[in-house]
Amino acid sequence: METKMEQIHMSLVNGQRRQMVEQIDEYGLYDFFSDYSDYLDMLYSDVDGMYSYFKDAVVSYHRIKNQ
Repeated sequence: METKMEQIHMSLVNGQRRQMVEQIDEYGLYDFFSDYSDYLDMLYSDVDGMYSYFKDAVVSYHRIKNQ
C-alpha cells in the first residue's frame, strides 16, 4: 500500500498537478514540504533530480492555488 507521500509524488510525476494540490492540502501544507524534502532525499541519490521534483511541486502548488 502506498503512503500518502508516495501518492502525492506519483501525482506530480504523472502530471496530475491539481490532484497533487488537493492531496497536499489534505496532508497538511505546513508539514508537507519539509516531509517531501526528506522523502525525496531518501528516494534519490542525485541532488539535481531531487531538486527538480521539489521545485516542480513548490511552483505548481503555488501557481494552482493563486490562480
